Order: sequence, then C-alpha cells, then structure tokens
Amino acid sequence: MAKLSKKQRIALKEIDKTTKERKRDLTLGIASIAVMCVLILGYNTLTYQLGIISMENTVARGVLYAIAMVIAGFCGIMLMHASQKKNKIDGIRQQVGISRETLEAWRKGEFEE
Repeated sequence: MAKLSKKQRIALKEIDKTTKERKRDLTLGIASIAVMCVLILGYNTLTYQLGIISMENTVARGVLYAIAMVIAGFCGIMLMHASQKKNKIDGIRQQVGISRETLEAWRKGEFEE
C-alpha cells in the first residue's frame, strides 16, 4: 500500500466531508425540482381535469406560482452551493497535489490509515 503525507490525509478527509455536503445539496436541489413539478401538475389536475378549483381563481393561481418561484429559488441556491463545493474540492486537490487516481484509490480504501 502506498503512503500519503499528513497534509494529503487531512486534505482527503476534507474532500470526503465536502463531497458528502455536495451530494446533499444536489439531492435537495433535484428534490425541489420534483416537488415543484408535482405542485404544478397537481394544481393543473385539480383545476382543468377534476374541476375542484375554479379556473378563474386568480388567488389560488398566484399563490401556486409564488410557491413555485420560492421552490425554484431554493433549487437554484442548492445547485449553486453544489457547484461551489465542486470548485472547493478541485481547489483542495490542486493545492495539495492529489490526482484523481489518488482520490479514487482513497475512496476505495487502498491507503493505510
């Protein structure tokens, strides 16, 4: 097994932590898109197909689209954070001199603790 310097080990642990945060942000961003789609499709189903909500109800329509815009903003923020974390991971890798192959080997557990 290959050896890593103390600085590289600390950097790899930081990369692991940041990767988990990035995955969480991506999941939240994609989930918010799904919620927004369900919200809009559900509203359209209730208005046009089932007739439960009147098509002339502008208050309900305004509230729906306001909620959809808030969700879209949340989605944008989460995806922006995920992008920033990706840049942070790349910066740490370049600063310490960790190649993608070393990172993959670390994730597979090929290095001693």
